[in-house]
Amino acid sequence: MLRFTIGDAAELAGDIGPDPRLIGVLAELDGTVATDDLRAAVAERAAGFPLLAHRIVRRGANPRAARWEQVTIDPAQHVLELTTDDPTGTAIAVLVAGLPETIPMWRLLILRSADAAHLLFVTHHVLLDGATAIAVVSTLFGGEPPEPTAPRPRRRWLAPASVLAALTRGSSATSLLTPLTSGFRIVTIEVDLEALREAAHRAGATINDLLLLAVAESLRAAARQRGEQLRRVVISVPTTPGPSDGEPSRNRVGGFLVSVPERRGDETDADLLGRLAARTRRRKRLARASSDSTALSAALVAAARMGWYRPLLERQRAITSLVTNMRGPGTPLTVLGAEVRSLTPISPTLGNVGVVVAALSYAGRLRVTLRLDRSAWSAEGTLVETLDAALSRLADVGDSGFGSKR
Repeated sequence: MLRFTIGDAAELAGDIGPDPRLIGVLAELDGTVATDDLRAAVAERAAGFPLLAHRIVRRGANPRAARWEQVTIDPAQHVLELTTDDPTGTAIAVLVAGLPETIPMWRLLILRSADAAHLLFVTHHVLLDGATAIAVVSTLFGGEPPEPTAPRPRRRWLAPASVLAALTRGSSATSLLTPLTSGFRIVTIEVDLEALREAAHRAGATINDLLLLAVAESLRAAARQRGEQLRRVVISVPTTPGPSDGEPSRNRVGGFLVSVPERRGDETDADLLGRLAARTRRRKRLARASSDSTALSAALVAAARMGWYRPLLERQRAITSLVTNMRGPGTPLTVLGAEVRSLTPISPTLGNVGVVVAALSYAGRLRVTLRLDRSAWSAEGTLVETLDAALSRLADVGDSGFGSKR
């Protein structure tokens, strides 16, 4: 039986709407698959993840009182088929509609259209976090899970240090922070993974640092379009502790906040990236001082029990955006003879954060998804164009030995 953890309770507390707190992965195939064959394959492969056979049982409004109940998986309830002319739009509609709690909260949908077939894996965040969801998708699609991060020793007495990673002066005021409404759009950008990795290495940074810098640049451009000066861009970045004691790391996700610095005068991209990398290293060390997010999770559950969660998050100015970067399969996946051309991650949001970014590596490419609340739709063009241009430019950082100015 799966143990219902404080992290699970925090994710359940965070399911405050207006849309369910769901994670999605949309796969584009180069062929088609038969529904019955996929159900048989999923039934066999799901056995490797016992947590997929657990459904949630609520006990009143207190998220800490909820429990897991182990059930038998019925593939006919989890593997379904839909016909659509708009796979992306259908995927969004599924995430907005939510999943039934009468069965384990995950589904694999075949989205059939005239010119292509897609697979949509969708799950509730209380069952799987992003990193665990990618491992499940890789396995259900017939591949090997991504290599897990090395486990770290559990030092609960250092938990107060990890809380410091969530403390910083908040975001500048911006209309990009507006209470969310139901429904969203997604737009994607895809770049060469190796080029980003090499550029980050030359600057003494990581791919995540490059992504944070590009996202901040796009947010500042969107704010300028609205006549705002977004000097302080504060981004929330999740961290995963890795498996411990043979258990998956699901919902033991910690994180840190980082203020992405503005460019100083003629400062080059390489120098700016170096400054950001130093900040993220410091913040990451604080976040990893404890092996999990117990203290933060307990605070979120307490806020939910007192009815403060939604009002606080709809008015928050601590962060400007959330950015998650996940490692996916390094080689192409094949599902019952159909090759997976691309994997598009769809991450949940909360409160008033109108722009959320999820990145997923797959077979040498990095796909970046922007989830846009209705309040951010008018900025879509600026956000996409600026982010695309920034990632392309940063992929050349330090190539000449001097870096670029902008």
